[in-house]
Order: sequence, then C-alpha cells, then structure tokens
Amino acid sequence: MGLGLNRRGLLAAGPLLMLGGAGLATAADLPSETIALWPGAAPGGEAVKAAERRVPYNWPDGRVDYSIVGVTRPTLTIYRPVGAPPPKFAVLVLPGGGFNKVVIDKEGHDVARWLAGQGIAAGVLLYRLPTDHWSAGVDAPLQDAQRALRLLKAKVGASRTGALGFSAGATLAAALASRGAAPLYPPVDALDGRPVLPDFIGLGYVWLTTPKPRGPEWTPFHGFTVPTQAFIFHAADDPKVPIANAREGAAAIRAAGGQAEVHEYPTGGHGFALRSPPDAPEAAWAGQFLAWLDRLGG
Repeated sequence: MGLGLNRRGLLAAGPLLMLGGAGLATAADLPSETIALWPGAAPGGEAVKAAERRVPYNWPDGRVDYSIVGVTRPTLTIYRPVGAPPPKFAVLVLPGGGFNKVVIDKEGHDVARWLAGQGIAAGVLLYRLPTDHWSAGVDAPLQDAQRALRLLKAKVGASRTGALGFSAGATLAAALASRGAAPLYPPVDALDGRPVLPDFIGLGYVWLTTPKPRGPEWTPFHGFTVPTQAFIFHAADDPKVPIANAREGAAAIRAAGGQAEVHEYPTGGHGFALRSPPDAPEAAWAGQFLAWLDRLGG
C-alpha cells in the first residue's frame, strides 16, 4: 500500500502547505465538520461549574494561537481530504496542554489540516479537563477519546483508525491504546457498543512514567497491557518531559507484544508540533510518521 507521499517536500512544506499529489486542497479549502461528542450532557458533570473560554497566546512574530479551558461541551472536528481517493487511514488528533488546557490550534487543527492534505482523514478532539471536577477525574478526557474514536471510525470508515497525540494528548493516546476497551462510561447509544482500541498510535513528547505519577488518580495511563503499533518522537533537550518516557514507553510496548518505532532528536524542546524550522532535526518527525504509516499498510 502506498500513500503517494512527496516525502522530500515534507520538511519544507510547513504545517499548512498541503502536499501529496494533484487534486488535494489547500488548507483554506479543506472541509470540516464539528460534532458534539455526546448527544446530551457529558457524563459526570454534576459538580462542574467551569465556563469554556479561548485563551490567546501571542508569538513574537505576531501570530496568535488559542488554547481552550473550561471545556464542558467536548467536540470532534473532522477534516476530510478533497480530490483524493477514499482515505485508508483516519487519525484522531489529541492536543496537549498538561490536562489544564487544550492547545487546540498548534497541536490540533494545524496537524489535522496537514494530515488531510496528505490524503489522511483527521479528527481534532476538544476534550474535558480533570481540573474542572468531572466525576471521572483523569478519566474524563479518556472517556471523550473513546467516544471520539468511535465517532471517527463510524464517520470516515477508513481501513485503519489510530490516534496521534502531543504531550498530555500523547498520554491520552497511550491510555486509549491500553485502556480504550474498558467500559469507562455508561453507553448512551448503539455507537458505544463498537470496538474502540486504536489500530496505531503516535506519541509526540509523551509523558508516561517519568517522573513517576503519584498514583493512578494522577494519569489516565496505567501502563501498556495490550499489543499496539506505536510511532514515538521526542527531543533530547525537552525541558518539561524527559526523553526517558519515549525510551521506557517503547520498551513497555515491546514487552506487551507490540511494536514501537522511536525517533530521538537533539533539539526541539517541548511542544514543537509542526512549528519548527524546516531544517531543524525535529522537523523530520512529520515525514517519518507518514513513512511509518505507509509501512503499516492498509
């Protein structure tokens, strides 16, 4: 199976320049559909008093990004390729934010638009935050990830559907791979009876076990217990999340009978997503991830 990817052009493309062959749309042309995850109120919100709001972040070059806090209405925004064959892959994009916010632009919509430009359907999850006192605690965002993966599979119907997370979103992707089949919320409709484990995961500068969480109530990730296919990337100079998480996570995946491909970069820090200069070592992750998907087959 081939995705028809222009890998040499990937590093110079930037996050919003669409590649992958004739007929694929520019970022501005990509259609999107935003869906409420839950047909009614999200589960376990009796004590929640949060108010959703967008928090701007101003870059030195004048760009403005937004994060979301106080999420009470989690959503899935789906981007579909235009002018391309039906997608063989769909990817649930899980932004980071330390479970205190959702970095929705840089690690969400930017990444999903880029994937759609490569002929891969993508869905951005705006998930609930444990700090807002949901009854499920750290499992509230995992409940949303379970529901979102089911929705993405049903809406797109790709041969393989996986998750790509960044920082805390990568922690969530790892939890989805290991605990996604657990009944973490009461079923709300027929969709909740469908399988929910991802076919693959991508983990960008992920926090898993280092520093060790104080207990299971501090993280939705409780260890890799089922085989999974994983692509892991991390910068050695990450000041927030030690690269040991990538190395130890890969070893745990292999010990559980799965496969892990790890890419380490000397630079990048934390939170680079698709924003690094094209010639920076860590910018290579994008092309390497697509090449890895290509090897997975459809």
